[in-house]
Amino acid sequence: MATAQCKKTGGMTTHAVRVAIDAHVHLHNPSEALSALRTAQNRLAAAGREVGVVMLAERQGYDVFDSLRHHLVVTDEPESLWFDESRSLLVLAGRQIVSSEKLEILALATNARMSDGAPAEKVIDDMDAADAIVVLPWGVGKWLGKRGALVDRLISSADRARLFLGDNGGRPALWRVPQFDGKLKTLAGSDPLPLPGWPHAIGSFGSAMRVVLEASTPSASLKRALRDPATPLEPFGRLANPLRFLVDQTRLRLAGSNPL
Repeated sequence: MATAQCKKTGGMTTHAVRVAIDAHVHLHNPSEALSALRTAQNRLAAAGREVGVVMLAERQGYDVFDSLRHHLVVTDEPESLWFDESRSLLVLAGRQIVSSEKLEILALATNARMSDGAPAEKVIDDMDAADAIVVLPWGVGKWLGKRGALVDRLISSADRARLFLGDNGGRPALWRVPQFDGKLKTLAGSDPLPLPGWPHAIGSFGSAMRVVLEASTPSASLKRALRDPATPLEPFGRLANPLRFLVDQTRLRLAGSNPL
């Protein structure tokens, strides 16, 4: 694909639009990023969503978002990019941090730099200070045992407007997560695995809502709406078929990745 010039975009959406948010996106291969995002744009448009939102959760050593600046349409915010002039797909920067307790925590809609290894409470405080959308994402085996007890403590002491839980499309449909029935909002995302074909799952699972998006500062608009207790979130997409889940977990182990 030919490289497009960066352009400033302005203006405001004066009415609430239907927004579909994939709130847990990894782009493991930068060379596939534009293709995967275009697939997500087309998928969400076909589902009748006026605006799709892809929230990146990049691990240490990755910075695909910064490379996308040379291809996409910039805004007045360092953490947001429009995929093209249609403004039908919004891409937001974000990080996935691993705490000293080996708990994954997401800092979404922020371009702040953060490092792994601090205690979970400090990680959350630092993310909140950076005005990130802070998410505790569910993962296979990651909310069990000592980490599960830590998750429960963090939930019980959380400000319900500042901390979210994260579901993902890789969760088997029969695997119930009792924490999702509590006081905190749940933001869902596809959480694509580092396996062939998975980047094109982006946009297949997430949370939908209605929001007024200002085109020049869309991240700020989205964060205000997400933190508003009166803004409902509706899940979209399907959870994993149990057989597909087992196949993917086996492929991860054979590839040398540890899903736990």
